[in-house]
Amino acid sequence: MGQAKLPSEFRERTGVLNKSVILRTMLLLGSVTLLASSCPAQTSATCSLPPHLYALRKTTEPLSDAQREIDRTYVKFMKAVAQSYAQHNQEAVNSCCDAVKEDVIGFQFCALVQYLLSDRKQSEIFLAAMPETDDQRKAIWFMEQISAGGTFETPTSLPGIRLPNGLLFRFVDEMFDLMKKGKVSAAEKYLFLYEDADGEFGEYMDDQLPKLFAGYPHEVLILWPVFQKHRKRLEMLQGFTTERERRRIVAKYEGLCNPGDNRCDEIRSVFVPR
Repeated sequence: MGQAKLPSEFRERTGVLNKSVILRTMLLLGSVTLLASSCPAQTSATCSLPPHLYALRKTTEPLSDAQREIDRTYVKFMKAVAQSYAQHNQEAVNSCCDAVKEDVIGFQFCALVQYLLSDRKQSEIFLAAMPETDDQRKAIWFMEQISAGGTFETPTSLPGIRLPNGLLFRFVDEMFDLMKKGKVSAAEKYLFLYEDADGEFGEYMDDQLPKLFAGYPHEVLILWPVFQKHRKRLEMLQGFTTERERRRIVAKYEGLCNPGDNRCDEIRSVFVPR
């Protein structure tokens, strides 16, 4: 999984890059470079993002020099924040992150780092930054490519933060772990992503969810009202599980619900259609 597949929308984007966009991008990013070279504190210089950077990225041609330069700017920011995290410097992390609240990529990345810095105690801060609109969801799908910083290799780590499968998978894993604790808001955000997930990311989530149903039945019962809203997408799990796995999941919900509680029957029917 070292090299992530790009979301279908990104792969399908075509068009001609406006020369003025390239010029504007280079001027903007050039000013950031000049600021960094003139500033004695290198960390504070890289721990910032130019205004409207993500909006500008959306106007650039995929895989163009302008887009690569923007992605390198994001990676410098990520490394600076992660370095402060590795040093357990909460004040520095918060200072960096307070300055990028208007940038969707910076905001989402910071939410992950601040959540980890809290020893995973402040889950609501993390989940509040996870996508709940189509635009926010599109942004997080680009997170993996942006983290490659203009290359085709996604990082397996940032200072103090392991990313064995890449940055986007780390977001998904953290939400999944919160679902295992019965966190309703985590299920809402995870399943909102799942509805739109395809390619390698979709397969990864298809692989995770049966483990939740098999290993955490009591938590699934708590979360079931959220899962019900995504019933049609969940039924696709039948194609990603073996008959043995489906029987094992179904057995977990036999006799688990009280009479009149239809949740167990509904869950079983996802894996074994009536």
